[in-house]
Amino acid sequence: MKKCKMLSLILMMCASFFMTGCDAQQILNVIQNVANGVQQAMPAIRDAVGAFQNAFNNNNTAANNNQNTANNNTAETNATNQANVNVTNPNQEDIAGQNNTNTNTANNNTNTQTNNTTNATNTNANQAEAALANYRGGKLAPSEFARLFGPVAREASKKSGIPASIIMAQAALETGWGGSAIGDAKNLFGIKGTGPAGSISSPTKEYINGRLVTVQANFRKYNSWQESIEDHSRLLTSASRYAKCMAVRNDPDQFARELQKAGYATDPQYANKLISIMKTNNFYQYNN
Repeated sequence: MKKCKMLSLILMMCASFFMTGCDAQQILNVIQNVANGVQQAMPAIRDAVGAFQNAFNNNNTAANNNQNTANNNTAETNATNQANVNVTNPNQEDIAGQNNTNTNTANNNTNTQTNNTTNATNTNANQAEAALANYRGGKLAPSEFARLFGPVAREASKKSGIPASIIMAQAALETGWGGSAIGDAKNLFGIKGTGPAGSISSPTKEYINGRLVTVQANFRKYNSWQESIEDHSRLLTSASRYAKCMAVRNDPDQFARELQKAGYATDPQYANKLISIMKTNNFYQYNN
């Protein structure tokens, strides 16, 4: 394309010379001079073109760099915004962390309180059993009897479900407030048969055919008062004849009536006597 333009320019120059009356030699000389001038000017033209291209490339490079910088700034801004979105409201996170801390603290406090309560309960139970172990037998005032047997009966009730007030009332009635535990048998509930420490034969009063008579019977013998309480709990919870008693374990008075119906004792007033002892001495307070 450039060559065509150059040829057109030369032809136009030739035509101009012909029109002015110049001869052919003059025209050739002019053309030769023009060609020489153009040839001499070519290096400068090439330098100018190169400088223009370099300047153009530099402008493009700068423009591209500016565009890349702008893109990077935009990406950084977006990344920052995205980070702000992902980590929104650090105060809320602090609150959540505080809530977790509070929850953990509350759980720790609850566990500590539970452990303290358990430890205190175990300590009290151990102290109650130790106090009972030191009891040598003998009749006690109802208040002293309650102080000695109440805590132990409560612990036994937690394990068996038998009302503590029933345990205490039966022990009081069967022994006459601790006055008679069938010799050294440490039998608190008048249970007949053979116990962990053997048996002991003793006279006892029974209602037979509506009449109160004295009969000889073998009673279970125990190594400790605590062993007697545990055997009583085992008897009432395992023997089928006392199933109706356990069905009403949340009602101590009805429990006493069911005991009599099941034949625990032959005394027709057995249930009423138990209920009277529980009410008069407020043994209900020891129930769980």
